[in-house]
Amino acid sequence: MVSPGRPVVRTAPSHASKLSRTELRHRSLGTRKTGKLSPDGPSFPGFAVDLVSHGRCRGQTVPPSEPRILAASRTQSVLGTSLATQPSHEGPLSGRERVNAVAVCGGGGRDAVSVQEGPSGGRDARGRGPRRRGRPSCRRLRNQAGQFISMVTLFETQGAASGGLSASGQGNHRRGRPPRKPRKRRVAVTTELTLFEMVALGRSSVQTAVEEWVQSYKEDRELALLDLISFFVQCCGCEGVVTAELYQSNQGKSVVHKMTEKFDQETGLYYKKFLAYPWILTIMWPEKLNDFYPIVGPGPFWKRFRVNFCEFTELLVHLTHSSVLCDGHLMDTVICMLSGLTNSAVYSLRHTSSLAAMKLLTALASVNQGICTGRRTAQRLYEIESITKLKGRHKYYMELLDQRRHQFQNKPMAIDNIICALFKRTFVPRYRDVSSDIRVICMGELGCWIRLYPDMFLDNNYLKYIGWMLYDKDANVRMKCILALKALYEKRESAMKLGLFFHKFKKRILSMTQDQQPEITSECMQLLRLISEHYVGVFSAMEYVFLFQFVYAAYRPMATAAGELICRRLLAPPPHEGFFGQEPPDEFDRNLQNMKTLIDFYLQGEFHRHVPYLVDGLWEAAPTLVRNWECMTALLLEPRGGRQALTSQQERVLIEILVAAVRQAAEGRPPAGRRLGKKGAREVDGTRRWREHANMSRHFVKVLPQLLSKFAADKEKVTPLLQIPQYCNLDVYDMDGLGSYLDAALLELDCLVQRHSDVAVLEACARAYGTYCDEGGSAHGQAAPACSRLVDMLVDVLTPLLDVFIQHEKQGLFLGHGEMGRICSTLRRLAAFYSTHDLSGWNLYEKMDSLLTFRRHQGSLPTEVVHCALQCTYYALLWQIVAATDRLPSQEALLDLRKRLLKFCLACRVYLSHQSKVLSEKAFILLCDLLLILSHQGPEEDTGLGLLFFVPDHVLQCKLLTFVREHVFLEDAGAAGGRRVYREEDADELHELFHRRNMLAVFCKLIVCNVLEMSAAAAVYQFYLKHYHHFGDIIKETMTRTRQNDRLRNALSLLLCLQQLFQKHVDTYGLGSDPIEFICGPFYSIRLLARRFALTLGFDSARDAAHLIHRRGLAFAFSESPVPEEEARQRFPNLSFLLVLAEFSCKIPPAERAAALAHFQDSIPEGVPVFGEGDMNPMLAYRKSLMRTDYMAQGEEEPAANPFDAICKDSKRPQELPAGTCSTWTPDALASCAAGDREPRSCSSKERKPKRDIFDVDFLSSEDSENSSNEDVDVEGISIQEGASD
Repeated sequence: MVSPGRPVVRTAPSHASKLSRTELRHRSLGTRKTGKLSPDGPSFPGFAVDLVSHGRCRGQTVPPSEPRILAASRTQSVLGTSLATQPSHEGPLSGRERVNAVAVCGGGGRDAVSVQEGPSGGRDARGRGPRRRGRPSCRRLRNQAGQFISMVTLFETQGAASGGLSASGQGNHRRGRPPRKPRKRRVAVTTELTLFEMVALGRSSVQTAVEEWVQSYKEDRELALLDLISFFVQCCGCEGVVTAELYQSNQGKSVVHKMTEKFDQETGLYYKKFLAYPWILTIMWPEKLNDFYPIVGPGPFWKRFRVNFCEFTELLVHLTHSSVLCDGHLMDTVICMLSGLTNSAVYSLRHTSSLAAMKLLTALASVNQGICTGRRTAQRLYEIESITKLKGRHKYYMELLDQRRHQFQNKPMAIDNIICALFKRTFVPRYRDVSSDIRVICMGELGCWIRLYPDMFLDNNYLKYIGWMLYDKDANVRMKCILALKALYEKRESAMKLGLFFHKFKKRILSMTQDQQPEITSECMQLLRLISEHYVGVFSAMEYVFLFQFVYAAYRPMATAAGELICRRLLAPPPHEGFFGQEPPDEFDRNLQNMKTLIDFYLQGEFHRHVPYLVDGLWEAAPTLVRNWECMTALLLEPRGGRQALTSQQERVLIEILVAAVRQAAEGRPPAGRRLGKKGAREVDGTRRWREHANMSRHFVKVLPQLLSKFAADKEKVTPLLQIPQYCNLDVYDMDGLGSYLDAALLELDCLVQRHSDVAVLEACARAYGTYCDEGGSAHGQAAPACSRLVDMLVDVLTPLLDVFIQHEKQGLFLGHGEMGRICSTLRRLAAFYSTHDLSGWNLYEKMDSLLTFRRHQGSLPTEVVHCALQCTYYALLWQIVAATDRLPSQEALLDLRKRLLKFCLACRVYLSHQSKVLSEKAFILLCDLLLILSHQGPEEDTGLGLLFFVPDHVLQCKLLTFVREHVFLEDAGAAGGRRVYREEDADELHELFHRRNMLAVFCKLIVCNVLEMSAAAAVYQFYLKHYHHFGDIIKETMTRTRQNDRLRNALSLLLCLQQLFQKHVDTYGLGSDPIEFICGPFYSIRLLARRFALTLGFDSARDAAHLIHRRGLAFAFSESPVPEEEARQRFPNLSFLLVLAEFSCKIPPAERAAALAHFQDSIPEGVPVFGEGDMNPMLAYRKSLMRTDYMAQGEEEPAANPFDAICKDSKRPQELPAGTCSTWTPDALASCAAGDREPRSCSSKERKPKRDIFDVDFLSSEDSENSSNEDVDVEGISIQEGASD
């Protein structure tokens, strides 16, 4: 409705002109600005605004079906604002009622800008004409039209030598000599910026923009509100038309039916109509919206714009809370406008308005909390002043305090009402929005509201939303909820008010420790630690056991959080004051007790036996415990029967903890398999780390001989202790004069070598000697002679024993068990030292070769003797290869080395079929390692290292493959064995499984490194599903590596594997075509394997491999039997292979499936039989697999991802926006429609259901909870050891 005397105004804002950001910054803010015009600046998304200003009485309604649209091009540089007028009634108008037109002509600054005013006259752009008295025309026009008018003055400075143009456009040539450097032509722009432009300028202009808007609101609030509405709509990225018509109260409920959002087929526009009191706003935009809108724009500029936008909304509240915030008009209009936009089906409108509404609520909560704090402060001061009753100025102070007290009396209540209205109309509909980004905003801001304004929001009525959204399917939403709760539990005042909340959602929070996102699990564990600090007895013993196990988690932040919980509950220090005046124990005794508690925790817990993971979990949580070397060594050196003595089992665990801590202190990284967080490990100061490492080395250099001496008899304890020297800085022997401790350590090592014959102890001693004998180290001078003396002694013992043994064997005599035991133990010691030291100087190869040759020609040798001889021969050949690589010997020496290598390969090939399992497995591993080394020595040449190049022949490859089938893929350890849970009593079986995995990994390494033919992998791939639990990871990694090497050859190996399985199936079961067999029989396992193989081909580069598989597969399927058969089914025995081949059709691109189908039709030979029905027919099934596409059939709907997608899916279709009231677009209504509720939401009070609990989450869909994370954990089923305390 248009009132008399008020014009209908359409404006195009001046931001359509492209001004660079640098020029916009240089323009002063607040009044008319002057700057440079440049076409290189960023273009702001503009829109044309059609504002129908109304009087407050009567008028005539403008129908929204007749929009007046301005063609405002974003690419054309528009200097100024074009304002058109249209009189709303007939008859002459007065000077104030007449609208003046400002026409701006394009021409690069050559055209003058004329300004026409009312009957009283005006001045043009060149300053001619009478001067008008009174208020400037710009402000008058702004008040009439409701939009800032850009007064643009164009002028030119002195041009080039050819002359220039004045502001009027007339040429004026300059006389005289032209200047040396032509001056650049500049355009000065005098204009007023819009709110959008001022916010886009930068953070410094936001404050000025808000202040100017508040001042304009005080002068004319309707026009200022229209500016604010235009700003919010423009920030939504809308480039259409906004129409405003006055809302009349006598319209009643009929206006609700006008609130709609749909697509107009005639005009090709979308339009949304909603109420923003006192106007009914209609937003129109083109059919296709851009995905870009300001708050999600890419690049740093739009990221800063989002920050400035949030700051603008917050400053709007902070600068108006003491003046116009509670005037009953500003916030009502803003709330109506934001609620109308948040209910839109258009994502950009809904997202931007939701962000603005949440930021407004944050600012309101902050302001109101400050007001409440000031009110309480004023009340306390008033009470104190009334008690003191000072004379003289007492009455004056009392009046001031009372006035201040009454000033704060009603304002919080008014702001609370605004908060409640905005909360119910924006947050409640949007916290369950389809978009996860909007849900993240809602949950993040809700946590801020609770922290800023706990007097209102720290209540179960608001906390329930956080509890409900813990079940959200999006990880970011769940993370926001956990972070909000974590911030609340960090303060004891707020944590004490969350008892009922945690009681309701305790089970869900516990289950989130097993969330799919590791970041959520770590934050949840920290939250549970905070909860355990505030509440006593909140967790049961079984729940604590459930939480303690996460110290072994693979994600390091999660393990660290669990370690902090362990420190709080198990390793808490005692009170500072003892009972009855007793002094508390000192720190050393307290660390001793905590270490014993930690050892008992490890022994009693039914968790993984991974001590390095436990140490790493406590590395940051309890540094004074796991890095306290004095405490741990004191416990280990405690004499038997002492006060702090440990049991044998406790000593073993403590030694493992000690070695793991020493390793981590030396290397400075977590153990293998533990993943770091996104931020990574914190860098430790290099000087501090070096100092700690030096102190640790100095300590263990002194203590290590005592530890080796005490535990010398126990191989399980002394073996890990021998690893300590390799993590210490041995230079401390020279720097600190600790040479005597080095002699003691070498003496203990010598005693251990002579005392033990166990392979693990001997190898540990050899590595310790290798550490001490490192060239360039301070211990080399003493350790190298000691090691040489030890080897001399062993060789001197072995030589006569071997001579006597060979002599007796030739004579047919046998040595006693004592002599054979000495030979075996000496060979084990030499083999252990040969692995780390070059013993070529002792010529052990000749002795070992004589043993192996004697075994082949004379007779049998003890298995252990042959085992050690093979090991020593292998190390001897490796050291010779290393010497030849470092310094190339003569060709005769290389030929001799080649003969030795081939001779050793022949010996290992013979021992592959030995009846001893240990010997055959050792020969297999040594042979595979040597083949891998020889295949990479150089090209196949007759000179240099090429003489050592060796590739196994076909016979040797078949032997290796046969060995893998017989010794790795055992029939009794198939799929049934994968479901078995191994325990400590199954250590032997686990050890055997480890050896089998090692042999398979060595064989697959030969395939990956192209030592063996890739077709050999087909025999391994056959066991992928049957032995998936034991060897699935190794086989899958082999597929990945071979695909990276050669994609086509890998595809042929997969096809060969399937062909072999199919041929074996046909040979076993015949050519039966039973449908049951195709569904659940042995043939179905082949199809399932083919489906897994198709997944390993990849996504982007699987096209060529899929085509190759289909071409070769069709040739195999249509191949005829070599024996002539009369029956057609016997003539084509491989026709059922098409069912297997159909599993690879998904890897053919949809655009090429027609060509594949044509190739299939051409490949069908004559006389092919047809058998089976429906999907059991191979040819029909294969044809259907090629005809299937990724596109949905016409009329078929995509399954909804959540309950709201089924209804909101229409909002994603550009031409099917639902028509109806805005109130129907709420999550509650959508959820009721998705669930099929027959009863309407709004029922009468008599039919209203009983009030349910505020924490009731029955309305949540099961799909959301399933997709969010794992199900809630039932901790009742966890067994707990005795003695576990709460």
